[in-house]
Amino acid sequence: MALTDLQRLRLLVSDRERAILTEVLGEGDTTTVDFKTMVGPVVLDSDSVWVAGVAQVRGVDYTIALDLGIITFAVAPGASEVVTCSYRWTTFTDEELEDVLERKPNVYSAAIEVVGWLLANRDLFLKYTFGQETVDRSASRDALESLLDELRGMTGSPIGLVKATTPERERLMFPFVQQDEDLVDVA
Repeated sequence: MALTDLQRLRLLVSDRERAILTEVLGEGDTTTVDFKTMVGPVVLDSDSVWVAGVAQVRGVDYTIALDLGIITFAVAPGASEVVTCSYRWTTFTDEELEDVLERKPNVYSAAIEVVGWLLANRDLFLKYTFGQETVDRSASRDALESLLDELRGMTGSPIGLVKATTPERERLMFPFVQQDEDLVDVA
């Protein structure tokens, strides 16, 4: 099965799903109905919620705003009842990445923009590196800068100037080469 552009973009920028296993969201007070996860966006259908150790049913006992990680209960948890949740999360929502893909000519150009966001936005960068066992943010930043250079090389003009003249070369160069009459032939 072929990957979608969204899946390829997530792979390129290493925005894999990460798991939170039993996060304590807070304690009930009989009036508060909204509880927020530590990180998000939350991956669709990955959440499990408990109040005082009792499993809650999504759509009946609570709803969740996936992009914000906000869990809203139909009835406020009782006083001192501990609210816990497990879920998977990513740095970017599908909608954010799909928007970039719509505006860019290819997945590599989209990845350049996304990595640029990570390097330019401190909060986003911290979220991206959240949950790593040993976080060396300096090394993570260096790795992102290296990835950015690599991605720029994949979309650079030297690659775009080559025309595949044999079926073998065409297979090797796809999807990096856009066939055009003005491109230079490779012998």
